[in-house]
Amino acid sequence: MADDLEAHLNALPEQLRERLSDVLREQAFRLSDTQRATLQSLEQDPETGALEASCTVAPGANELEYLVQAGGDMTTKEVREGSGVSYDYAEAFEFGTSRQPARPWFYPTYNAMKDDIREAINDALNEVLK
Repeated sequence: MADDLEAHLNALPEQLRERLSDVLREQAFRLSDTQRATLQSLEQDPETGALEASCTVAPGANELEYLVQAGGDMTTKEVREGSGVSYDYAEAFEFGTSRQPARPWFYPTYNAMKDDIREAINDALNEVLK
């Protein structure tokens, strides 16, 4: 009996890491997919295709970190050909510019989902700790 308990306690950190990693990855992809769907519901123009495609989940520094991201190389453009000045269309879309209104989709989607994400993580913790 004591050996079973000790084995259980020794395995707990590994079980926690594995289960949490799975849940964090699932929630990161769920958030990214929902952000992509939010973009699709907004006014379509040629730029949104690249913006949708840039919605990704990248591994972080360890197995408990996943980065939900958008923009970057796929959506960064020069202001004028040869000017050397560039901007990321993802940020222009989210926050607006002097020429276009903001069409927020990244942070509002996260804010709408964060309680459900936290609940899924807490449920996974409780499941492993039982």
